[in-house]
Order: sequence, then C-alpha cells, then structure tokens
Amino acid sequence: MIRDTLRRWFFGAPQTTFIGGGGRLPYVTASSALQYSPVYRAVTLIATDVARLELEISSPEANQLMRNPSPYMTAFDFRRAMTMNVLLFGNAFAIINRTGMGEMAELIMLDPIGVSLDIRDGVPMYRTNGYGMVPADSMFHLRAPSPNGLWGDSPVEICRGSIQLIAAQEGMAASAYANGGNPKIAIVHPGRISPEAMQKIESDYQKYHAGAENSGRPFVAIEGVKIERLSSTLDDTGLAAARNYSVEDVSRIFGVPAHMLGQATGGNAYGSLEWLGRVYTDSCLSGWLACWSAEIVAKLALPGATAVFDTDELAKPSMAELFAALRTGVESGVITRNEAREELDLSPLPGLDEPIVAKNMGLGGGSTNIGSDTSANTGTPNDF
Repeated sequence: MIRDTLRRWFFGAPQTTFIGGGGRLPYVTASSALQYSPVYRAVTLIATDVARLELEISSPEANQLMRNPSPYMTAFDFRRAMTMNVLLFGNAFAIINRTGMGEMAELIMLDPIGVSLDIRDGVPMYRTNGYGMVPADSMFHLRAPSPNGLWGDSPVEICRGSIQLIAAQEGMAASAYANGGNPKIAIVHPGRISPEAMQKIESDYQKYHAGAENSGRPFVAIEGVKIERLSSTLDDTGLAAARNYSVEDVSRIFGVPAHMLGQATGGNAYGSLEWLGRVYTDSCLSGWLACWSAEIVAKLALPGATAVFDTDELAKPSMAELFAALRTGVESGVITRNEAREELDLSPLPGLDEPIVAKNMGLGGGSTNIGSDTSANTGTPNDF
C-alpha cells in the first residue's frame, strides 16, 4: 500500500552504523545532521532568509494568519522552524486550527517524525501523534522535492553518504587533535623484550606523550630505541582539502553557494560575489519561496489569491550602483526626484514631485543635443 511505502520511506532508516566499502562511517540522520557545521549553516541560512522576507497575501484572512500564526510563535519563528523541518526531514506540518464558525484561528506546528500519510479510497489523511487523523485540507504541508509529490524526500536521507563523509572527517580531526595532532608511531626496540616491558613502554608513552596536554613534549629514547612513524599528520592526509570538498558537497545538496558556507572564495571580486548572491536567490531560495506560496494559496487563501515574497532585500546593489540607477530614472522621467529620495529612505522635499526630462532626451528630433533641438520638460516638442 502507498501508506506502508510512505512510512517505510520516512521511518525505515535504521539507527545503526552504515558499512561503507572502506569501513564504517558514522550514521547520520535528519535529526543529527545539524551538528555538522556546513549543514547547520546551509539550513539556517535558507530558513532565516525565508522567514525574514516580507510576505504579502491578497487574501486578508490568510494574510492575518501568516502574520500571527500562533500565540506561542511569531511569524518569523514559525516560518523559520517550518523551513528547517522541510530542509532536514523533507516535510513540515502545521494543523490549520479553525473556530466553530470555520474561521482559521491558528497554525499548530507538528513534529514531522510523528506524522504519516494514509491514503484511503483515494483521500489523503494525516495520522498524527496527539491529534488523531487530520484531513488534507486542514494540514499545512510543505514538501521537499520527490518523485511522487505526496511526501517529500529528506535531502539528508537522500544524500546521506556525502554527509557521513563530513561526520567521518569531524571524527578523524577530533581524534587526532585529542592526541595533540601527533601521527601514529611505532617504538622499535633493538632486542627482545618481554610482554610486560612492551606494555610498560606503551603505557608510559600514552601517559607522558598522548593527548593535547602533552603535545610537543620531548621523547627520550634509551637502550637504542627508535621511533618510526606509521601514519601521516593531518596536514599530510589532506584533511583541509577534504573538508573543503565536503563544504562543496553540502553546497550542491542545498543549493547554497560555497562562499556563503564559510569557504574561502579565492579572491572573488565584489561583482562576482554579488552575482553568486543572485544565483543563490534564483536557483535555491526561489524554489522554497514557491513551495510556501503554493501551499498558502492552496490551503489558506481564497481561490485566485496570490502570495508574493519580496526578494529585493536579498539583492541590494552597491551605493554607487543605486545612485547611478536613480539618476538614470530621474533624468529619463521614469521616476520623480521625491520617488528617488523615497528609495533612499529620505523624506520628500517641496517642488520635487514633477518628472523631469534631460535636455538631450527630448522629443525635438534635431541633429544636435544642445537644447534648441529638444522638447521642453513637459514632453511637448519645440516649434521650429
């Protein structure tokens, strides 16, 4: 049944250790993925940006509900938490609580782990912990991309292998630095020694040279003992390069440019960084904003309503570019000088509400641009 398939997709991941081709890797779940810094940065960045954007809904009741979704959560907290859930678990849920008159009163956010989807006679119903069966029209449901469209696939579950490599690198670095960053060594004695002596040498080394507190402490070799290195240091193993690759992998999973996850960009100029910001808005954030808008229109608003996020805040130009654009708009008569001041958050001034047109942009049609061949500021061609 579809119900069993969906439950297996959502709950079927075993809480055990994954056996990879080269050994064991730490098992990563949607609940534990946030402890790895690239994942935390990507998820919180997307969720915070979705939450902070201004949202306008043409349906008044839906607009009011999204501005005050719950007595216990602000609109910002609600949108951020729901987006984090869908990014990690693939699904985010909130019950649409209605009054006895059928009016929407609040949105009750649910733990996604405690929700499953049942299909009976072609009618979807949500089975929840604490609220029983909830009909589809009373469940606000955000979904990550999936082939079936009914239940979102968790990005963490789908791309678990990549995130497990991050977990393995974190464990490797922690283990090595706990040992002061020292490589694994062999203590070679020239003669035959008893097992008791071997154990004594090993325990003395662990006591006086292992651990970060003993880093750099000199080793005194006696009786012809030699030290041979069996493994490399962290620098030799290329851990830094591997961690950079992991950041790029998380960038690919969530669509966030690597420089936004804290990775060095190799000296990118301002222009290219601004372009990367636009790429982030267009190729990553816009998809999640569309997910929110579609569910708002489908579940909360009246037919034909719209839900629009204002993304201008995410793509602000530099001050020089802004002034150049406003100057062009004013001189071409597209905006007035007071409208330009409004864009700069300045109060209007008397006499600046009429559009103006530069002399060389008039309608006179002459062969020069010295004024005598152009129109007046009113837009009426000059008489010749």
